[in-house]
Amino acid sequence: MSGEQPSAANRRIRLAVLPLVVAVALTACSTNNGQQADQGGKPNVPEVRADEPAELVFHSNNGDSEDAFNSLFGNALRKKFPNYTIKYIQQKAGQTLPELLAQNQTIDILFASAPYIFGLLMDSELQYDMTELIKKQGVDLNKFEPTLIDGIRASGDGKMYALPVTNMVQVMYYNQSIFDKYGIAYPKNGMTWDETMDISRKLTRKDDGKQMLGFASSPAHILRGNQLSKPYLDPATDKPTFQDDAWRSLLQLFFVNPGSDEGYKSRVSGLNRLPTWREFTDTQEIGMFVYNSQFPFTVPKDIGKVQWDLVSLPVLKEKPKIGSAATPFTMAVTSMSKNKEAAIKAIDYLVSRDNQLDYSKRGIMPVINDEEVKKAYGKESDFKDKNWSAVFYNQYAPMAKFSRYHLKVESILNTVPLDVMLGKKDLNTALREAAEAAEKTIAEVKRGR
Repeated sequence: MSGEQPSAANRRIRLAVLPLVVAVALTACSTNNGQQADQGGKPNVPEVRADEPAELVFHSNNGDSEDAFNSLFGNALRKKFPNYTIKYIQQKAGQTLPELLAQNQTIDILFASAPYIFGLLMDSELQYDMTELIKKQGVDLNKFEPTLIDGIRASGDGKMYALPVTNMVQVMYYNQSIFDKYGIAYPKNGMTWDETMDISRKLTRKDDGKQMLGFASSPAHILRGNQLSKPYLDPATDKPTFQDDAWRSLLQLFFVNPGSDEGYKSRVSGLNRLPTWREFTDTQEIGMFVYNSQFPFTVPKDIGKVQWDLVSLPVLKEKPKIGSAATPFTMAVTSMSKNKEAAIKAIDYLVSRDNQLDYSKRGIMPVINDEEVKKAYGKESDFKDKNWSAVFYNQYAPMAKFSRYHLKVESILNTVPLDVMLGKKDLNTALREAAEAAEKTIAEVKRGR
C-alpha cells in the first residue's frame, strides 16, 4: 500500500481482492434446472457433453500463495470442472512472467488488476482478443457493471483482452473514537468534498503532543480512480495530461488543502512521506482515510485495532452521486493458451451469479449488476455490521483508459503531493516536471521495444 516499499506496496494493492477467507463449498451445477416436462411428465433433460480434460495454468504478478489462489478461484473451479487440472504458478524468484516464458512455460490465464493487466499482456505479447470466445461461450456482457466492460474495451482499443472477475471502488473510512473524543458528528453517505474538508479542519489539531490529521488518502488509489475520469495519458497521443487543470484541482483538493495546516506539514515532514493506512490503524492519528473497498478484508488484524466504520466517497458539487471509477481484478486468456475454450468456461463460471453472490457475502465486491448480490455484500464476513451500503451508494465514474505505460507514469505523478506538501516545489512546477519525466519514460520504453 502507498507509503511502504514499492514491492510491498504493489503486493498490498494487488492483494486487495484476495481476502484471507476460506471459500465455501460451491455446488457443481451440471443439471438442467429449467427443464420442460415431456408428454409422460418426465423432464426433457438435454444431453450435456462432459467437458473434455484440460489443464489450465494461472499466473499473476501478485505473488499470492497457493492457498489464497485456491480460496478465491482454484477450489471453486475444481468443484465445477472436475475434468480440468487447475494449476497456479506463484510469482517468485525464477517464476516471474518473463522467466516463465523464457522457460517455455505455457500460461493459459493471466490475472491482475486492471491497471496492471494491460502492461503485463502487452509487454509479454500475450494479448488475445477474447471477443469471439465470449460470443461462443455465451458470456452475457450485459450482466456486468457497464463501466467495467466499457473501460476494458477502451483500454484494448475496442478489443476484449480481459474480463472483470472481482471489483473495488474507493470509499472513506473513519475512526469513530476520534470523532467521539472531539464531539464531532460522524460522516455520512453522500457528503460533498467541501463538507468533508470542513470536518478535516476541525479534526486536524495537536492533542497531548500528538498531531491529529483530519483527512488522508492513498495517491495511487484516489487519483487512479478519480471522479473526473481523467487519464494519465492522452489516449490518442500517449502524452501525459498532468498539466491539465483537472489534475491541478484534484491534487489541490485531496492533498494540498488538507496538508496546508502547519501541524500537518510538520507530521508529513517527520514521516518524510504521506500518511498511509498504517497511520489509520496503528498510530490512529487519521480521522478520515480514503482507500479501496477491500481494505478491511485485506488486513483484518490491523483494522481490528480501530473502532471504525465507512461511508461513500465524498462527491464533487458539480458531479453529485458520482463516486470513483472502479478498479476491477481481471482475467485474460492468453494468446499462447492451447485450451482457450476451457479457459473462457472457467472465467465464465467465476462471473456466474452463484459465484458472484458467494464473493459478495464474503466481502469481495462483485462485478455483476445485480441488486440482490450487492445487498449481500459482507453479510457473512467478520465485519458484517459495517455500513457496506457505502460501497454501492455512488454511481461509478467511467474508467479512464489504461495503457501499458500506466504504472510507470503513475509512480511519477504520485511523487507530486509529497513534494508540494514539503514545500520542495509549487504545484504547477511539480506537475510540469512530472509531465516531462513521464514523457521521457515513455519514450525510453518505446525505444526499448
